[in-house]
Amino acid sequence: MLDAGRVLAVTFPDGSVARFHAEWLRFNALDAVTRSPGNGQRLLTIGDIPEASTLEDVVTSSDGSAVHLTFEPGAQRSSFPVTWLATHRYDVQRPQASGWTADRVQRWDHATMQDRIPEATLDALRADRRALADWLGAVDRFGVAVVHDVPTTAGALVEVADLFGYVRETNYGRWFDVRSEVNPSNLAYTNLGLQAHTDNPYRDPVPTLQLLACLENTVEGGASTVVDGFACAARLQADDPAGFALLAGHPARFEYAGAADVCLQSKRPVIELGPDGELLAVRFNNRSTAPVVDVPFDEMPAYLAALRRLASYADDPAMHVTFRLAPGDLFIVDNQRVLHARSAFSGSGSRWLQGCYADIDGLRSTLATLRRELAVDGVIDRIVDVFARRGAEEYLGEPVSMAQHMLQSAAAAEADGADPELVVAALLHDIGHFTGELGTYSPDATVDHRHEIEGVRALTGRMPQRVIDCVRLHVAAKRYLCAVEPSYFALLSPASVHTLELQGGPMAADEVAAFEAEPHHADAVRVRRWDEGGKDAGRDVPGLEHHLAALRTLARAALT
Repeated sequence: MLDAGRVLAVTFPDGSVARFHAEWLRFNALDAVTRSPGNGQRLLTIGDIPEASTLEDVVTSSDGSAVHLTFEPGAQRSSFPVTWLATHRYDVQRPQASGWTADRVQRWDHATMQDRIPEATLDALRADRRALADWLGAVDRFGVAVVHDVPTTAGALVEVADLFGYVRETNYGRWFDVRSEVNPSNLAYTNLGLQAHTDNPYRDPVPTLQLLACLENTVEGGASTVVDGFACAARLQADDPAGFALLAGHPARFEYAGAADVCLQSKRPVIELGPDGELLAVRFNNRSTAPVVDVPFDEMPAYLAALRRLASYADDPAMHVTFRLAPGDLFIVDNQRVLHARSAFSGSGSRWLQGCYADIDGLRSTLATLRRELAVDGVIDRIVDVFARRGAEEYLGEPVSMAQHMLQSAAAAEADGADPELVVAALLHDIGHFTGELGTYSPDATVDHRHEIEGVRALTGRMPQRVIDCVRLHVAAKRYLCAVEPSYFALLSPASVHTLELQGGPMAADEVAAFEAEPHHADAVRVRRWDEGGKDAGRDVPGLEHHLAALRTLARAALT
Protein backbone atom coordinates (compact mmCIF):
# COMPACT_ATOMS: atom_id res chain seq x y z
CA MET A 1 0.00 0.00 0.00
CA LEU A 2 1.07 3.56 -0.71
CA ASP A 3 -0.02 7.03 0.39
CA ALA A 4 -1.54 5.97 3.72
CA GLY A 5 -3.69 3.24 2.20
CA ARG A 6 -5.04 5.37 -0.66
CA VAL A 7 -3.12 3.50 -3.37
CA LEU A 8 -2.44 -0.21 -4.02
CA ALA A 9 0.66 -1.15 -6.01
CA VAL A 10 0.50 -4.57 -7.71
CA THR A 11 3.47 -6.40 -9.19
CA PHE A 12 2.40 -8.74 -11.99
CA PRO A 13 4.05 -12.04 -12.99
CA ASP A 14 5.86 -10.32 -15.88
CA GLY A 15 7.52 -7.95 -13.41
CA SER A 16 5.49 -4.88 -14.38
CA VAL A 17 3.89 -2.77 -11.66
CA ALA A 18 0.59 -0.88 -11.72
CA ARG A 19 -1.03 1.36 -9.13
CA PHE A 20 -4.73 1.46 -8.28
CA HIS A 21 -6.55 4.06 -6.18
CA ALA A 22 -8.54 2.70 -3.25
CA GLU A 23 -11.62 4.60 -4.36
CA TRP A 24 -11.36 3.11 -7.87
CA LEU A 25 -10.99 -0.39 -6.43
CA ARG A 26 -13.98 0.03 -4.17
CA PHE A 27 -16.12 1.42 -7.00
CA ASN A 28 -15.16 -1.52 -9.24
CA ALA A 29 -15.27 -4.26 -6.59
CA LEU A 30 -16.48 -7.66 -7.74
CA ASP A 31 -18.36 -8.64 -4.57
CA ALA A 32 -22.13 -9.17 -4.29
CA VAL A 33 -22.57 -5.90 -2.38
CA THR A 34 -21.18 -3.90 -5.30
CA ARG A 35 -22.38 -5.91 -8.29
CA SER A 36 -25.43 -8.02 -8.96
CA PRO A 37 -24.42 -11.71 -8.95
CA GLY A 38 -27.04 -12.35 -11.62
CA ASN A 39 -26.06 -9.87 -14.31
CA GLY A 40 -22.85 -8.23 -13.11
CA GLN A 41 -24.31 -4.72 -13.17
CA ARG A 42 -23.16 -2.27 -10.51
CA LEU A 43 -25.52 -1.87 -7.56
CA LEU A 44 -23.79 1.17 -6.06
CA THR A 45 -23.47 4.65 -7.52
CA ILE A 46 -20.25 6.62 -7.35
CA GLY A 47 -21.95 8.70 -4.65
CA ASP A 48 -22.28 5.58 -2.48
CA ILE A 49 -18.51 5.10 -2.46
CA PRO A 50 -16.78 7.14 0.26
CA GLU A 51 -14.45 9.68 -1.33
CA ALA A 52 -11.95 9.01 1.45
CA SER A 53 -11.89 5.25 0.86
CA THR A 54 -8.73 3.60 2.11
CA LEU A 55 -7.29 0.11 2.22
CA GLU A 56 -7.21 -1.14 5.78
CA ASP A 57 -5.80 -4.56 4.95
CA VAL A 58 -4.26 -6.29 1.94
CA VAL A 59 -3.71 -10.06 1.78
CA THR A 60 -2.22 -11.78 -1.24
CA SER A 61 -3.21 -15.40 -1.74
CA SER A 62 -0.40 -17.88 -1.17
CA ASP A 63 -0.18 -18.67 -4.89
CA GLY A 64 -0.32 -15.02 -5.90
CA SER A 65 -3.48 -15.43 -7.98
CA ALA A 66 -5.64 -12.97 -6.02
CA VAL A 67 -5.52 -9.93 -3.77
CA HIS A 68 -7.96 -9.75 -0.85
CA LEU A 69 -8.75 -6.22 0.30
CA THR A 70 -10.53 -4.68 3.27
CA PHE A 71 -11.82 -1.15 2.71
CA GLU A 72 -12.56 1.54 5.24
CA PRO A 73 -14.90 3.01 6.18
CA GLY A 74 -17.27 0.09 6.47
CA ALA A 75 -14.84 -2.84 6.71
CA GLN A 76 -16.00 -3.90 3.23
CA ARG A 77 -14.12 -6.94 1.92
CA SER A 78 -13.54 -7.73 -1.71
CA SER A 79 -11.20 -9.97 -3.70
CA PHE A 80 -9.59 -9.20 -7.06
CA PRO A 81 -7.98 -11.83 -9.29
CA VAL A 82 -4.57 -10.59 -10.36
CA THR A 83 -5.50 -11.40 -13.96
CA TRP A 84 -8.49 -9.05 -13.65
CA LEU A 85 -6.29 -6.27 -12.31
CA ALA A 86 -3.82 -6.79 -15.15
CA THR A 87 -6.62 -6.54 -17.71
CA HIS A 88 -8.05 -3.38 -16.13
CA ARG A 89 -4.85 -1.51 -15.25
CA TYR A 90 -4.94 2.20 -15.99
CA ASP A 91 -1.51 3.14 -14.65
CA VAL A 92 0.01 2.90 -18.14
CA GLN A 93 1.71 5.24 -20.56
CA ARG A 94 -0.83 6.35 -23.15
CA PRO A 95 0.23 6.86 -26.76
CA GLN A 96 1.40 10.42 -27.29
CA ALA A 97 0.71 10.61 -31.02
CA SER A 98 -2.83 10.86 -32.36
CA GLY A 99 -4.14 8.17 -34.66
CA TRP A 100 -3.30 5.00 -32.77
CA THR A 101 -5.74 2.12 -33.10
CA ALA A 102 -6.97 -0.55 -30.69
CA ASP A 103 -4.96 -3.76 -30.50
CA ARG A 104 -7.68 -5.73 -32.26
CA VAL A 105 -7.41 -3.55 -35.40
CA GLN A 106 -5.08 -4.71 -38.18
CA ARG A 107 -4.47 -2.26 -41.01
CA TRP A 108 -3.98 -3.51 -44.55
CA ASP A 109 -3.34 -2.54 -48.17
CA HIS A 110 -3.18 -4.28 -51.55
CA ALA A 111 0.02 -6.15 -50.74
CA THR A 112 -1.25 -7.60 -47.48
CA MET A 113 -4.95 -8.22 -48.27
CA GLN A 114 -5.46 -8.87 -51.99
CA ASP A 115 -6.86 -12.40 -52.37
CA ARG A 116 -6.88 -12.73 -48.57
CA ILE A 117 -10.24 -11.22 -47.61
CA PRO A 118 -11.76 -13.40 -44.86
CA GLU A 119 -14.61 -15.48 -46.23
CA ALA A 120 -17.17 -18.13 -45.27
CA THR A 121 -20.33 -19.71 -46.62
CA LEU A 122 -23.71 -18.76 -45.23
CA ASP A 123 -24.43 -22.40 -44.34
CA ALA A 124 -21.21 -22.57 -42.30
CA LEU A 125 -22.08 -19.37 -40.44
CA ARG A 126 -25.53 -20.72 -39.63
CA ALA A 127 -24.34 -24.13 -38.48
CA ASP A 128 -20.99 -23.55 -36.77
CA ARG A 129 -20.64 -21.10 -33.86
CA ARG A 130 -16.87 -21.12 -34.14
CA ALA A 131 -17.02 -20.32 -37.85
CA LEU A 132 -19.39 -17.44 -37.08
CA ALA A 133 -17.11 -16.16 -34.32
CA ASP A 134 -14.10 -16.31 -36.65
CA TRP A 135 -15.96 -14.44 -39.39
CA LEU A 136 -17.31 -11.75 -37.06
CA GLY A 137 -13.86 -11.44 -35.52
CA ALA A 138 -12.43 -10.82 -38.99
CA VAL A 139 -14.95 -8.03 -39.60
CA ASP A 140 -13.98 -6.47 -36.27
CA ARG A 141 -10.26 -6.82 -36.99
CA PHE A 142 -10.00 -6.01 -40.69
CA GLY A 143 -13.26 -4.15 -41.29
CA VAL A 144 -14.22 -6.34 -44.25
CA ALA A 145 -15.28 -9.93 -44.97
CA VAL A 146 -17.16 -11.94 -47.62
CA VAL A 147 -20.00 -14.49 -47.46
CA HIS A 148 -20.67 -16.96 -50.28
CA ASP A 149 -23.81 -18.89 -51.23
CA VAL A 150 -26.30 -16.27 -50.07
CA PRO A 151 -29.67 -16.89 -51.77
CA THR A 152 -30.16 -14.63 -54.80
CA THR A 153 -33.63 -13.61 -53.75
CA ALA A 154 -34.76 -10.15 -52.73
CA GLY A 155 -34.01 -9.41 -49.09
CA ALA A 156 -31.95 -12.55 -48.48
CA LEU A 157 -29.01 -10.45 -47.32
CA VAL A 158 -30.99 -9.65 -44.16
CA GLU A 159 -30.32 -13.26 -43.09
CA VAL A 160 -26.65 -12.36 -42.74
CA ALA A 161 -27.41 -9.28 -40.64
CA ASP A 162 -29.71 -11.41 -38.47
CA LEU A 163 -26.76 -13.63 -37.55
CA PHE A 164 -25.29 -10.88 -35.38
CA GLY A 165 -27.73 -8.00 -34.96
CA TYR A 166 -30.43 -5.94 -36.60
CA VAL A 167 -30.93 -4.08 -39.84
CA ARG A 168 -30.73 -0.28 -39.55
CA GLU A 169 -33.69 0.92 -41.63
CA THR A 170 -33.22 4.25 -43.41
CA ASN A 171 -35.06 6.39 -45.96
CA TYR A 172 -33.74 3.88 -48.52
CA GLY A 173 -35.83 1.18 -46.84
CA ARG A 174 -34.99 -1.98 -44.90
CA TRP A 175 -32.84 -2.91 -47.87
CA PHE A 176 -32.23 -1.17 -51.18
CA ASP A 177 -31.40 -2.10 -54.75
CA VAL A 178 -28.17 -0.96 -56.37
CA ARG A 179 -28.64 -1.00 -60.16
CA SER A 180 -29.04 1.47 -62.99
CA GLU A 181 -32.15 3.63 -62.98
CA VAL A 182 -33.47 6.09 -65.55
CA ASN A 183 -33.76 8.96 -63.06
CA PRO A 184 -31.50 7.93 -60.19
CA SER A 185 -31.95 9.48 -56.75
CA ASN A 186 -28.36 8.52 -55.98
CA LEU A 187 -25.30 8.17 -58.19
CA ALA A 188 -24.93 4.62 -56.88
CA TYR A 189 -27.98 3.81 -59.02
CA THR A 190 -26.10 4.38 -62.29
CA ASN A 191 -23.45 2.49 -64.24
CA LEU A 192 -20.82 5.09 -63.40
CA GLY A 193 -17.69 4.26 -61.48
CA LEU A 194 -17.68 5.41 -57.88
CA GLN A 195 -14.67 6.67 -55.95
CA ALA A 196 -13.85 4.83 -52.74
CA HIS A 197 -16.10 6.21 -50.03
CA THR A 198 -17.87 5.54 -46.78
CA ASP A 199 -21.66 5.47 -46.96
CA ASN A 200 -24.13 7.96 -45.52
CA PRO A 201 -21.71 10.37 -43.81
CA TYR A 202 -24.64 12.81 -43.78
CA ARG A 203 -26.33 10.75 -41.05
CA ASP A 204 -25.71 11.23 -37.35
CA PRO A 205 -25.07 8.59 -36.21
CA VAL A 206 -23.76 7.05 -39.40
CA PRO A 207 -24.66 3.39 -40.07
CA THR A 208 -21.59 1.55 -38.87
CA LEU A 209 -21.90 -1.54 -41.09
CA GLN A 210 -22.89 -1.91 -44.71
CA LEU A 211 -23.76 -5.19 -46.42
CA LEU A 212 -23.88 -5.54 -50.21
CA ALA A 213 -25.11 -8.76 -51.83
CA CYS A 214 -24.94 -9.69 -55.51
CA LEU A 215 -28.08 -11.11 -57.12
CA GLU A 216 -27.05 -10.73 -60.79
CA ASN A 217 -23.82 -9.75 -62.53
CA THR A 218 -23.49 -10.25 -66.28
CA VAL A 219 -21.97 -6.86 -67.17
CA GLU A 220 -18.45 -6.02 -68.24
CA GLY A 221 -16.67 -4.04 -65.53
CA GLY A 222 -18.28 -3.21 -62.22
CA ALA A 223 -15.47 -4.65 -60.11
CA SER A 224 -15.71 -3.93 -56.38
CA THR A 225 -12.86 -2.34 -54.45
CA VAL A 226 -12.29 -1.82 -50.73
CA VAL A 227 -9.75 0.48 -49.10
CA ASP A 228 -8.66 0.56 -45.47
CA GLY A 229 -9.43 4.12 -44.39
CA PHE A 230 -7.42 3.65 -41.21
CA ALA A 231 -4.37 2.74 -43.29
CA CYS A 232 -4.94 5.86 -45.41
CA ALA A 233 -5.22 8.01 -42.27
CA ALA A 234 -2.02 6.50 -40.87
CA ARG A 235 -0.26 7.20 -44.16
CA LEU A 236 -1.45 10.81 -44.05
CA GLN A 237 -0.23 11.21 -40.50
CA ALA A 238 3.21 9.91 -41.47
CA ASP A 239 3.44 12.07 -44.61
CA ASP A 240 1.72 15.22 -43.38
CA PRO A 241 1.19 15.39 -39.60
CA ALA A 242 -0.11 18.95 -39.78
CA GLY A 243 -2.62 18.02 -42.47
CA PHE A 244 -3.73 15.02 -40.43
CA ALA A 245 -4.31 17.33 -37.45
CA LEU A 246 -6.39 19.69 -39.61
CA LEU A 247 -8.70 16.91 -40.88
CA ALA A 248 -9.04 15.60 -37.33
CA GLY A 249 -9.34 18.99 -35.66
CA HIS A 250 -12.01 20.67 -37.78
CA PRO A 251 -15.46 19.37 -38.74
CA ALA A 252 -16.47 18.76 -42.31
CA ARG A 253 -20.03 19.10 -43.56
CA PHE A 254 -22.00 16.38 -45.35
CA GLU A 255 -25.42 16.62 -46.95
CA TYR A 256 -27.93 14.56 -48.93
CA ALA A 257 -31.15 15.95 -50.38
CA GLY A 258 -31.78 13.47 -53.17
CA ALA A 259 -35.53 13.35 -52.74
CA ALA A 260 -38.25 15.90 -52.06
CA ASP A 261 -38.87 14.58 -48.55
CA VAL A 262 -35.26 13.98 -47.50
CA CYS A 263 -32.68 16.50 -46.27
CA LEU A 264 -29.94 14.89 -44.22
CA GLN A 265 -27.03 16.89 -42.81
CA SER A 266 -24.09 16.10 -40.54
CA LYS A 267 -21.15 18.00 -39.10
CA ARG A 268 -18.29 15.68 -38.27
CA PRO A 269 -14.53 15.53 -38.92
CA VAL A 270 -13.19 13.52 -41.83
CA ILE A 271 -10.85 11.80 -39.35
CA GLU A 272 -12.41 11.29 -35.93
CA LEU A 273 -10.22 10.73 -32.87
CA GLY A 274 -11.15 9.88 -29.32
CA PRO A 275 -10.06 12.11 -26.43
CA ASP A 276 -7.01 9.89 -25.98
CA GLY A 277 -6.03 10.09 -29.64
CA GLU A 278 -7.47 6.73 -30.75
CA LEU A 279 -8.56 6.67 -34.37
CA LEU A 280 -12.30 6.03 -34.26
CA ALA A 281 -13.66 6.74 -37.73
CA VAL A 282 -12.95 7.99 -41.22
CA ARG A 283 -15.72 9.79 -43.17
CA PHE A 284 -14.86 10.19 -46.81
CA ASN A 285 -17.48 10.68 -49.51
CA ASN A 286 -16.84 13.13 -52.34
CA ARG A 287 -20.45 12.92 -53.57
CA SER A 288 -21.90 14.00 -50.23
CA THR A 289 -19.37 16.56 -49.02
CA ALA A 290 -21.03 19.92 -48.45
CA PRO A 291 -19.14 23.24 -48.39
CA VAL A 292 -16.67 23.22 -45.51
CA VAL A 293 -17.23 26.40 -43.49
CA ASP A 294 -15.74 25.52 -40.08
CA VAL A 295 -12.06 25.88 -40.97
CA PRO A 296 -10.36 29.24 -40.29
CA PHE A 297 -9.57 31.26 -43.39
CA ASP A 298 -5.81 31.05 -42.95
CA GLU A 299 -5.92 27.25 -42.57
CA MET A 300 -8.30 26.49 -45.43
CA PRO A 301 -5.61 25.98 -48.13
CA ALA A 302 -3.72 23.52 -45.94
CA TYR A 303 -7.00 21.77 -45.01
CA LEU A 304 -7.93 21.31 -48.67
CA ALA A 305 -4.40 20.13 -49.47
CA ALA A 306 -4.69 17.49 -46.74
CA LEU A 307 -8.10 16.42 -48.06
CA ARG A 308 -6.63 16.19 -51.58
CA ARG A 309 -3.76 14.06 -50.26
CA LEU A 310 -6.14 11.72 -48.39
CA ALA A 311 -8.20 11.38 -51.59
CA SER A 312 -5.06 10.46 -53.50
CA TYR A 313 -4.45 7.61 -51.08
CA ALA A 314 -8.03 6.40 -51.53
CA ASP A 315 -7.39 6.43 -55.31
CA ASP A 316 -3.99 4.74 -55.07
CA PRO A 317 -4.03 1.14 -56.46
CA ALA A 318 -1.45 0.24 -53.80
CA MET A 319 -4.22 0.72 -51.23
CA HIS A 320 -6.89 -1.16 -53.24
CA VAL A 321 -8.21 -4.69 -52.78
CA THR A 322 -10.35 -5.52 -55.81
CA PHE A 323 -12.68 -8.43 -56.53
CA ARG A 324 -15.64 -9.29 -58.71
CA LEU A 325 -18.90 -10.27 -57.05
CA ALA A 326 -20.66 -13.35 -58.38
CA PRO A 327 -24.34 -14.02 -57.70
CA GLY A 328 -24.62 -15.29 -54.15
CA ASP A 329 -21.63 -13.30 -52.89
CA LEU A 330 -21.99 -10.69 -50.17
CA PHE A 331 -19.42 -8.43 -48.62
CA ILE A 332 -19.65 -6.44 -45.42
CA VAL A 333 -17.62 -3.38 -44.46
CA ASP A 334 -17.09 -1.41 -41.28
CA ASN A 335 -18.56 1.81 -42.60
CA GLN A 336 -16.60 3.93 -40.13
CA ARG A 337 -13.35 2.58 -41.47
CA VAL A 338 -13.41 0.82 -44.84
CA LEU A 339 -14.10 2.72 -48.04
CA HIS A 340 -15.70 0.86 -50.93
CA ALA A 341 -15.76 1.63 -54.64
CA ARG A 342 -16.72 0.17 -57.99
CA SER A 343 -15.50 0.55 -61.52
CA ALA A 344 -17.82 1.67 -64.30
CA PHE A 345 -19.69 -1.05 -66.17
CA SER A 346 -21.33 -1.47 -69.58
CA GLY A 347 -24.97 -0.75 -70.17
CA SER A 348 -25.59 -4.24 -71.56
CA GLY A 349 -26.23 -7.13 -69.22
CA SER A 350 -27.41 -6.81 -65.63
CA ARG A 351 -25.63 -5.88 -62.42
CA TRP A 352 -28.04 -6.08 -59.47
CA LEU A 353 -26.83 -5.65 -55.91
CA GLN A 354 -28.89 -5.24 -52.78
CA GLY A 355 -27.62 -3.43 -49.72
CA CYS A 356 -28.62 -2.86 -46.13
CA TYR A 357 -27.14 -1.27 -43.04
CA ALA A 358 -26.53 -2.62 -39.56
CA ASP A 359 -24.55 -1.56 -36.51
CA ILE A 360 -21.22 -2.78 -35.26
CA ASP A 361 -22.19 -2.70 -31.58
CA GLY A 362 -24.52 -5.65 -32.26
CA LEU A 363 -21.75 -7.47 -34.12
CA ARG A 364 -19.27 -6.94 -31.30
CA SER A 365 -21.85 -8.00 -28.71
CA THR A 366 -22.56 -11.23 -30.60
CA LEU A 367 -18.83 -11.80 -31.08
CA ALA A 368 -18.09 -11.33 -27.38
CA THR A 369 -20.95 -13.65 -26.43
CA LEU A 370 -19.83 -16.31 -28.89
CA ARG A 371 -16.24 -16.15 -27.69
CA ARG A 372 -17.36 -16.41 -24.09
CA GLU A 373 -19.62 -19.37 -24.83
CA LEU A 374 -16.90 -21.11 -26.83
CA ALA A 375 -14.52 -20.55 -23.93
CA VAL A 376 -17.15 -21.96 -21.56
CA ASP A 377 -17.50 -24.97 -23.84
CA GLY A 378 -13.74 -25.43 -23.65
CA VAL A 379 -13.80 -25.37 -19.85
CA ILE A 380 -16.65 -27.88 -19.66
CA ASP A 381 -15.12 -30.11 -22.33
CA ARG A 382 -11.84 -30.18 -20.41
CA ILE A 383 -13.52 -31.18 -17.15
CA VAL A 384 -15.62 -33.84 -18.89
CA ASP A 385 -12.53 -35.16 -20.66
CA VAL A 386 -10.54 -35.32 -17.44
CA PHE A 387 -13.26 -37.25 -15.64
CA ALA A 388 -13.69 -39.60 -18.60
CA ARG A 389 -9.97 -40.31 -19.09
CA ARG A 390 -8.76 -40.43 -15.52
CA GLY A 391 -11.79 -40.64 -13.28
CA ALA A 392 -11.48 -44.40 -12.83
CA GLU A 393 -7.97 -44.12 -11.41
CA GLU A 394 -7.23 -45.13 -7.85
CA TYR A 395 -7.66 -42.41 -5.24
CA LEU A 396 -4.76 -42.53 -2.77
CA GLY A 397 -5.41 -46.13 -1.83
CA GLU A 398 -9.00 -45.34 -0.77
CA PRO A 399 -11.87 -47.72 -1.65
CA VAL A 400 -13.21 -45.26 -4.27
CA SER A 401 -11.94 -44.00 -7.59
CA MET A 402 -10.92 -40.40 -8.18
CA ALA A 403 -14.21 -39.57 -9.88
CA GLN A 404 -16.28 -41.30 -7.20
CA HIS A 405 -14.48 -39.36 -4.49
CA MET A 406 -15.07 -35.98 -6.14
CA LEU A 407 -18.69 -36.74 -7.00
CA GLN A 408 -19.35 -37.96 -3.45
CA SER A 409 -17.83 -34.77 -2.06
CA ALA A 410 -20.11 -32.69 -4.28
CA ALA A 411 -23.13 -34.75 -3.25
CA ALA A 412 -22.28 -34.17 0.42
CA ALA A 413 -22.12 -30.44 -0.25
CA GLU A 414 -25.55 -30.52 -1.90
CA ALA A 415 -26.97 -32.52 0.98
CA ASP A 416 -25.73 -29.80 3.36
CA GLY A 417 -27.56 -27.15 1.35
CA ALA A 418 -24.40 -25.56 -0.02
CA ASP A 419 -24.70 -22.96 -2.77
CA PRO A 420 -23.57 -23.82 -6.32
CA GLU A 421 -20.08 -22.33 -5.91
CA LEU A 422 -19.34 -24.53 -2.92
CA VAL A 423 -20.85 -27.62 -4.58
CA VAL A 424 -18.57 -27.05 -7.57
CA ALA A 425 -15.62 -26.38 -5.27
CA ALA A 426 -16.27 -29.75 -3.63
CA LEU A 427 -16.58 -31.37 -7.05
CA LEU A 428 -13.30 -29.93 -8.37
CA HIS A 429 -11.20 -29.73 -5.20
CA ASP A 430 -8.91 -32.57 -6.33
CA ILE A 431 -8.76 -31.75 -10.03
CA GLY A 432 -5.06 -31.01 -9.58
CA HIS A 433 -4.48 -34.75 -9.24
CA PHE A 434 -5.70 -35.05 -12.83
CA THR A 435 -3.72 -32.14 -14.24
CA GLY A 436 -0.48 -32.19 -12.24
CA GLU A 437 2.61 -33.69 -13.79
CA LEU A 438 3.31 -35.84 -10.74
CA GLY A 439 -0.08 -37.56 -10.78
CA THR A 440 -1.75 -39.00 -7.69
CA TYR A 441 -0.10 -40.20 -4.48
CA SER A 442 1.01 -43.70 -3.71
CA PRO A 443 1.59 -45.11 -0.24
CA ASP A 444 5.32 -44.86 -0.95
CA ALA A 445 5.24 -41.11 -1.80
CA THR A 446 7.83 -39.05 0.06
CA VAL A 447 7.09 -35.55 -1.33
CA ASP A 448 4.02 -33.36 -1.46
CA HIS A 449 2.73 -33.08 -5.01
CA ARG A 450 0.99 -29.75 -4.26
CA HIS A 451 -2.08 -30.85 -6.16
CA GLU A 452 -4.02 -27.88 -4.80
CA ILE A 453 -1.67 -25.52 -6.69
CA GLU A 454 -2.12 -27.57 -9.85
CA GLY A 455 -5.87 -27.24 -9.30
CA VAL A 456 -5.54 -23.46 -9.09
CA ARG A 457 -3.60 -23.42 -12.35
CA ALA A 458 -6.28 -25.49 -14.04
CA LEU A 459 -9.15 -23.30 -12.82
CA THR A 460 -7.76 -19.76 -12.76
CA GLY A 461 -9.78 -17.59 -15.13
CA ARG A 462 -12.23 -20.45 -15.64
CA MET A 463 -14.07 -20.53 -12.31
CA PRO A 464 -15.03 -17.80 -9.81
CA GLN A 465 -12.39 -16.77 -7.29
CA ARG A 466 -14.29 -18.33 -4.38
CA VAL A 467 -14.16 -21.75 -6.05
CA ILE A 468 -10.46 -21.32 -6.78
CA ASP A 469 -9.75 -20.24 -3.20
CA CYS A 470 -11.50 -23.31 -1.82
CA VAL A 471 -9.46 -25.55 -4.12
CA ARG A 472 -6.27 -23.72 -3.14
CA LEU A 473 -7.01 -23.91 0.59
CA HIS A 474 -8.54 -27.37 0.98
CA VAL A 475 -5.17 -28.95 1.85
CA ALA A 476 -4.37 -26.14 4.27
CA ALA A 477 -7.85 -26.65 5.77
CA LYS A 478 -6.91 -30.21 6.76
CA ARG A 479 -3.79 -28.97 8.52
CA TYR A 480 -5.86 -26.20 10.11
CA LEU A 481 -8.55 -28.56 11.43
CA CYS A 482 -5.94 -30.89 12.87
CA ALA A 483 -4.52 -27.90 14.76
CA VAL A 484 -7.75 -26.38 16.10
CA GLU A 485 -9.86 -29.55 16.45
CA PRO A 486 -7.73 -32.38 17.88
CA SER A 487 -10.63 -34.80 17.37
CA TYR A 488 -10.52 -34.17 13.62
CA PHE A 489 -7.31 -36.13 13.24
CA ALA A 490 -9.14 -39.28 14.26
CA LEU A 491 -11.44 -38.92 11.23
CA LEU A 492 -8.58 -39.12 8.75
CA SER A 493 -8.07 -42.25 6.72
CA PRO A 494 -4.57 -43.82 6.72
CA ALA A 495 -3.89 -42.33 3.29
CA SER A 496 -4.97 -38.90 4.50
CA VAL A 497 -2.72 -39.22 7.57
CA HIS A 498 0.18 -40.07 5.27
CA THR A 499 -0.43 -37.04 3.03
CA LEU A 500 -0.85 -34.83 6.11
CA GLU A 501 2.73 -35.63 7.06
CA LEU A 502 3.94 -34.77 3.56
CA GLN A 503 1.96 -31.52 3.62
CA GLY A 504 3.52 -30.24 6.84
CA GLY A 505 1.38 -31.71 9.62
CA PRO A 506 -0.97 -29.67 11.84
CA MET A 507 -0.52 -25.91 11.53
CA ALA A 508 1.55 -23.84 13.92
CA ALA A 509 -0.08 -20.86 15.63
CA ASP A 510 1.16 -18.32 13.08
CA GLU A 511 -0.10 -20.51 10.23
CA VAL A 512 -3.51 -20.74 11.89
CA ALA A 513 -3.69 -16.95 12.08
CA ALA A 514 -2.68 -16.58 8.43
CA PHE A 515 -5.25 -19.16 7.36
CA GLU A 516 -8.04 -17.44 9.28
CA ALA A 517 -7.15 -14.18 7.53
CA GLU A 518 -8.08 -15.72 4.18
CA PRO A 519 -11.52 -14.37 3.11
CA HIS A 520 -12.79 -17.84 2.11
CA HIS A 521 -11.15 -19.91 4.81
CA ALA A 522 -14.50 -20.93 6.34
CA ASP A 523 -15.72 -22.15 2.94
CA ALA A 524 -12.50 -24.11 2.47
CA VAL A 525 -13.07 -25.80 5.85
CA ARG A 526 -16.54 -26.90 4.71
CA VAL A 527 -15.08 -28.28 1.49
CA ARG A 528 -12.48 -30.13 3.55
CA ARG A 529 -15.15 -31.84 5.65
CA TRP A 530 -17.00 -32.94 2.53
CA ASP A 531 -13.66 -34.12 1.15
CA GLU A 532 -13.13 -36.44 4.12
CA GLY A 533 -16.67 -37.78 3.74
CA GLY A 534 -16.29 -38.66 0.06
CA LYS A 535 -14.68 -42.08 0.48
CA ASP A 536 -17.60 -44.49 0.78
CA ALA A 537 -17.31 -47.42 -1.64
CA GLY A 538 -20.99 -48.27 -1.39
CA ARG A 539 -22.42 -44.81 -1.90
CA ASP A 540 -24.33 -44.08 -5.10
CA VAL A 541 -24.40 -40.38 -6.08
CA PRO A 542 -25.34 -38.38 -9.20
CA GLY A 543 -22.80 -38.40 -12.02
CA LEU A 544 -20.92 -35.52 -13.56
CA GLU A 545 -23.79 -34.69 -15.90
CA HIS A 546 -25.79 -33.63 -12.83
CA HIS A 547 -23.34 -30.75 -12.30
CA LEU A 548 -22.83 -29.58 -15.89
CA ALA A 549 -25.42 -26.78 -15.70
CA ALA A 550 -23.80 -25.31 -12.58
CA LEU A 551 -20.33 -25.69 -14.09
CA ARG A 552 -21.45 -23.86 -17.20
CA THR A 553 -23.05 -21.04 -15.22
CA LEU A 554 -19.98 -20.51 -13.07
CA ALA A 555 -17.57 -20.73 -16.01
CA ARG A 556 -19.66 -18.16 -17.86
CA ALA A 557 -19.54 -15.83 -14.85
CA ALA A 558 -15.77 -16.25 -14.51
CA LEU A 559 -15.19 -15.56 -18.20
CA THR A 560 -17.37 -12.45 -18.33
